[in-house]
Amino acid sequence: MTNSLSAFSLLEAREGCELCLVGGMYRRRTAAFVGPTAEDALRALGIDTAFIGANGILDGDVSTSNMEEGRIQQLAFSKADSRYLIADSSKIGKRDFYTFCRRRGTALK
Repeated sequence: MTNSLSAFSLLEAREGCELCLVGGMYRRRTAAFVGPTAEDALRALGIDTAFIGANGILDGDVSTSNMEEGRIQQLAFSKADSRYLIADSSKIGKRDFYTFCRRRGTALK
């Protein structure tokens, strides 16, 4: 399951890969679907593992540049059994506009 058109396009031709593309308002800058329709679709799904990208990691807070994308990331993190944050070292010590995860205990792996 993804709200990223780019991730979907990379995986669509892969044999044996079942994909679910969450719809909603298309955000061209990041090629992602966001908004209430995407959030409602995500709420109805069970999520075993979430891989979420971040623009900033500062004092245990994880942030991104857009509130609508952050809401999707926050929802996916809250529903997932296992959570993996994807970020390179340049994101550490930085904060962006919208905080979608605050570290509490072992929330991040």
